[in-house]
Amino acid sequence: MHQNSSTNKLFDCLSNITRTYFDRRTIYMYFNKSGTADYTAAVDSFTKAVQTPKVIMPYSSFNVVQQAKGVFAFLAEDDLYMELLNITQQSHFVAVWTRQLSMNGIRRVFRDFWGHGKHINIIGLLMMDDGTVNVYTYRPFSNYGCSKLGRPFLLDYWKNDTFRWGVDLFSSKLKTGNMLGCPIKCVGNEQPPDIVLRREADQQWSMSGLGGKMLEFVAKYMNFTPVITSPKGDMDEMYSWYYSADVLNNITVMLYNDEVDLAFGWYSYATLNHDYTTELAKSTSVDCLGWAVPYRAGPRPQPWTNYVYEFDKFGWMFIGSIFVVVVGVFYFFRKLGKLHQVNSVVFFVYHTAIDQPLRVQPVWCSLRTFMIHWLWYCMVINVAYKASLGSFMTVPAHGIEFTRMDQILDSKLVMVTSPRSLQIMNATTGTSRISRTFMKRLQQLPPTNFQHVIDRLVVKRDIALFEIKRFMYYYSIPQARRIKVKIPIRFLPGCLLRTHTTQFMFNGGSYLTESVNAVLSMLFETGIIDHWITHLGSNKVLPMEKIRGRKLKLVRIKEAFLFLFFSYAVAFLVFVGEICWSKRLHRPLLLNVCNTRIASSTDISSPDVGNAGHYKKVLSRRRPSSRVELLPFVH
Repeated sequence: MHQNSSTNKLFDCLSNITRTYFDRRTIYMYFNKSGTADYTAAVDSFTKAVQTPKVIMPYSSFNVVQQAKGVFAFLAEDDLYMELLNITQQSHFVAVWTRQLSMNGIRRVFRDFWGHGKHINIIGLLMMDDGTVNVYTYRPFSNYGCSKLGRPFLLDYWKNDTFRWGVDLFSSKLKTGNMLGCPIKCVGNEQPPDIVLRREADQQWSMSGLGGKMLEFVAKYMNFTPVITSPKGDMDEMYSWYYSADVLNNITVMLYNDEVDLAFGWYSYATLNHDYTTELAKSTSVDCLGWAVPYRAGPRPQPWTNYVYEFDKFGWMFIGSIFVVVVGVFYFFRKLGKLHQVNSVVFFVYHTAIDQPLRVQPVWCSLRTFMIHWLWYCMVINVAYKASLGSFMTVPAHGIEFTRMDQILDSKLVMVTSPRSLQIMNATTGTSRISRTFMKRLQQLPPTNFQHVIDRLVVKRDIALFEIKRFMYYYSIPQARRIKVKIPIRFLPGCLLRTHTTQFMFNGGSYLTESVNAVLSMLFETGIIDHWITHLGSNKVLPMEKIRGRKLKLVRIKEAFLFLFFSYAVAFLVFVGEICWSKRLHRPLLLNVCNTRIASSTDISSPDVGNAGHYKKVLSRRRPSSRVELLPFVH
C-alpha cells in the first residue's frame, strides 16, 4: 500500500484522537516487524501520526510489564492484536485499518476484545472510498442476544479535518445505556441497615436498605436483570459483621476473576484492597464512626448533692432573695411581738419557711396579708422540695453524661470495636498521646451476635462501643422496643472518624463503571440518596425524667413567685391605705384623747389628798389602753 492522500487523512484522524483524548499519556504503538514495502510505508506513516509521548515497538517485544492501564494503538489488519487481549480493562484501544474491510471483519475484532477481557474502550478507524474516516465501536448487548455483538456501531466520521457529530468516542453510555434486560451477575455485601440480604424459601435473595434500592434503580434505569449471589457461603448471618473483612476480600477476588460483573451493598474507601485492580463507584455518602456508651455512665455525684440539686441555681437565687426581702419586711415591723432584733427576725422567717407552727400573731391587716401569702408561698416551695427530694432518695442518681472522648478514656468502661473499625483505626490513627492511649485500650470484639453486644451495653453498662453509628442504631432497635424508649444507648456528639462510602464496586475498567456512576451522580445531585439513607438525626438522648428525678427549674415554679410578688403588691397597697386612713379617721379621736387627758389632769389636781392614791391607780390602769387607742394600726 503506497502513501497517498487517503491514508494521510486516516492518520490525521488518528493524530486528532490521540491529541484530544490522551494528550499527556504515553501511546503504545504496535505493528508487525516484517512486511511488504507497502506495509512498511504504512507503519512509517502510522508511527509519525502520533505527536504525544509514544512507545513504538513490534508485537514480538510485548511483555507482561506493559499489561497495565495505558493507551494502545495498533494496525489491526495483520491479525496480531491477540497479544493485547490480556491487558487490564482500564486500557484504551485504537484499531486502525489502512484498507477496506467488511463489517464482519470489524465485528470479529471487537468480539475478540469483548470475549477475552470485556474491553469496552475500543474504537476502530476505517478508511472509506469517499475519503472519509469512519469511527466504529460495538454494543455488547444487541438484538442478537446478550453478549452477542451486532453490527458495528458508527460513532462518528472524520471529514474535512473534523468530526461531524462531536460525540465522546470512548463513552460507555452509548454501549451500555440499554442492556436489553440481560442478566448481570451481582454479589452483595451485607451491612445493616444500609443493605440487608435474606434468602427466601425459593432460594432467591431478597434485599432491603439503601443498597438494595440503589441496585433496583440502577437495574431499571440501565435495563438489566440482576442475578444475586452471596460471598458468605455457609457463614452464619449473625457473625457476618465480624468476618466483614473476609467477606470483602471474597468479593474483591470474585470481581478480579470475572466471576461476577458488579458488587453492590456498602463499601468504604478506607477498607479498599489495593492489591487488586478493583475500584469503587462515585462516593455518595459518609460513614460516621463514633462512640456509643450507656446512659449516665459517668462518675456518680456525692450523696450530699441530693439535697441541693432539687432546684437549679436560678431557683435557689430567687428563693434566697425572697428570704432576704421577707426578713427585711418583718424587721420593719419591729413591734410585732418580741421580734426586736435581727437574729430573732431571721429565726422567725426560717421558722415559717419550714412550715413550723407560729406563736407570734400579727395585728395589722397589711402584715396579716403579707404573712398569709408568705405562708402560702412557703407551702408550695416546701411541697415541691420534699417531692423532688423524695424522688432523688428513692431513685439513686446516675452518673454524668459523657460528652467527650477523654471522659471515656478516664472511665473504667471497656473500650471495644469490630475488626472492620479496628482496621480503619489502624490506618488513620495519629501519634498523639490520646491516640496512643486510645489504641492501647481498644479491644476487638469476639465473634458473637452483635445484638448481644448491644444488650451488654444497655444491661451490664460496662463497655463503650466504637462503631458506625447507623450500624449500632440498627441493632439497638430490639432493645429499645423492649424497654420502650427511642434509643437505649447514648451516642457521643459528632464523629471521631468519617469515611467516604459508596454502594457499588467494580473490577478495574469495567464496562459498567461509567454508566453506573452517571446514575449515582443523578441520584446524589437530586437528593434522592440522602432521602434513602437511614439517618440518626441529631444526638438523641432519653428525657431526663426517665433516668432520674427532674430538677425543679425556675420555669416550673415561676407561678409561685409571680403570685407572691402580686400578693406583696396588694399587701403594700393595704399598708399605704392604712397609713392614709389612720390620719383622717383618727384625728378627731386624737383630739378627744388629748382633751380627756387635759380634763383628767385638771380633775386630779383638785381632789383631796386622801383620794390622790386612788386617782393614780386609775390613771396607771388607763395608760396602756390609751396608747393602743392612739395608734391602733401602725407604730
